[in-house]
Amino acid sequence: MNMHSKFDEETVVNMTSKGQVFMPKAIRDRIGLVPGQPVRIGINDRGEAVVLPAHVLVGETTDERRSRIRAGILAAAGTMKTGFASTDEYMDYIRPHRLDPE
Repeated sequence: MNMHSKFDEETVVNMTSKGQVFMPKAIRDRIGLVPGQPVRIGINDRGEAVVLPAHVLVGETTDERRSRIRAGILAAAGTMKTGFASTDEYMDYIRPHRLDPE
């Protein structure tokens, strides 16, 4: 019997008659899938189907992948050009404002 790993995020979807499966956007985003880009699909040593972006390096550990993704996020952080405000000012602008109790 296969021992399944615990899911952090889970949803149930139907498979089409052509074998296509809809993967929710939140899950695609979380694992780094991009529309129009190739993916790697395989079966792991526990018999589970695994879908990964094709650019994930073979032999890359979870910690290495996490570090690579975090470095990309940090490189992009604070670089948004709004044309009228800094990133922090824009975030303050789009967030709901709370009234301070007096």
